[in-house]
This record gives sequence, C-alpha cells and structure tokens, in this order.
Amino acid sequence: MDERRLAELLKDAVADAPPPTFDQSDVTAESERQRVRHRNGVLAGSAFGVALFAGAAALGVALWTGPDATTDAAVADSGTSPSNGNAAPYELPDEGTNAAAPTERGGQDSSPEAPKQGGSSVGDGGPAGPASTPSGCEQADRELAAALAGELPAAANLKVADALPVSLSCPTEVEGASYELPTGRITVLRAEAGVTLPTWSLQSGSVEARSTTSTGRTVVVISEPFSPGEPGPFADEVNRVAVDLGKLY
Repeated sequence: MDERRLAELLKDAVADAPPPTFDQSDVTAESERQRVRHRNGVLAGSAFGVALFAGAAALGVALWTGPDATTDAAVADSGTSPSNGNAAPYELPDEGTNAAAPTERGGQDSSPEAPKQGGSSVGDGGPAGPASTPSGCEQADRELAAALAGELPAAANLKVADALPVSLSCPTEVEGASYELPTGRITVLRAEAGVTLPTWSLQSGSVEARSTTSTGRTVVVISEPFSPGEPGPFADEVNRVAVDLGKLY
C-alpha cells in the first residue's frame, strides 16, 4: 500500500468521527464541581478531628480527677460539706453536745473521803429510800455513818458509801444513818438538844439504847432483826456503842 492510499483512508476515518458531546464550558463546570467536593471533604475531616480531640481531652480529665470529682462538685454546688450532715447554709453543726456529759458526770462519780470518827460532817449519803418519811431522816448523815462504822467490829466491813437513810419517822431536827446486814438493820440517830424523840414501834427482838451528850443532844442506837424474835445485828454492842457515840458529841 502506498502512502497516498493510506492518507486517503485516514482522511475518510476522521471525516466519519461523531462531533464532540461537550465543549469548554462543560469542562470548566466539571472542574469547579471537583474543587468544591475536595474543599468539603477537607472541612469534614477537620471537624471530625476536632471532635475526636475534644473527646480525648474530656476522657483524660475524668481519669485524672478520679470518680470523686463529680461528688465533690455536687457537694460544692449544694453549699454543704459532708461533715455538716444536714446543716443548712450558714448553720454550724452541733458539736460537743455529747462531750459535755462525761465531764459533768465525772464530777458526780467522785465520792468524797469518808470522815473520821468525831470529825465534821461532809454531806449527806444520798436520797431517801422507799421506807423513809418526810423528815430529818430522809438522807443518811455521813458523819454519823462513819462514827457508827468505827464503833462496830472491823469484821462488819461497813463502808460509809453503803449507808442508807433511816426508815423510822423522826423530826426535822434529827439526823441518822442505817446499815443493813445479813441478820437485820442497825441504826444511829442524833437529836438536837430539847427535841423530843417519838416512841417507835420496833420489830420483836429489837434492842434500843440512848445516851445524852455534854451539849444536851441525844444519841440513839437501834438494832432491828429481819426475822421477828431473832437477835438483831450486834445486839449485845448497842449499849456500849450508844455511850461511846454520846461522848463524841
């Protein structure tokens, strides 16, 4: 095939080609769409990166502060603290209320030293018992209790703290104290000068002795058994004890 024939064939092929379906404006518009699509993709990727960074930062703060951060923040917002309980704002919690009780009670637990025989009275032994009457015998006189315990044998093991009010009725000018022993009760009474003592109805087997002091007072010692007809405690010592106590007053 010669060159001329080839050229004619090529010319015929180009002449038969269809016309183009796009022009320059179509190319420009497609280029603009691709540019806008690329820009939107970049912006979306940036927004996703910012959101991811913010979430990571919040998680780091939560792990750093610990689980108590939320509780502390809620307490701070409410204006109260855990130590205040239900205290209202500007209201101090009640403190020291229970602490004062042991201090006050401690003063009551300390008992004064028992007076020696013949010494001055240091106070009463306590409130009246159920059998006492509204009179001077409502409370045990500690001085008389100590004097009576000192006159009886040491085997009795009497303590001033164990002294009881007298169960007998007596005028207000009379002091007394009693001890209860296994077999009965022994009592000492002291009446001021000029006071008339009543006549008591004593249990069968009781022993009573009286003596007058140099100041005109009357000292009475009584031994009463729990069982009628039986001897009371230290019944054979009642007379001697009454005389000895009369010498003290």
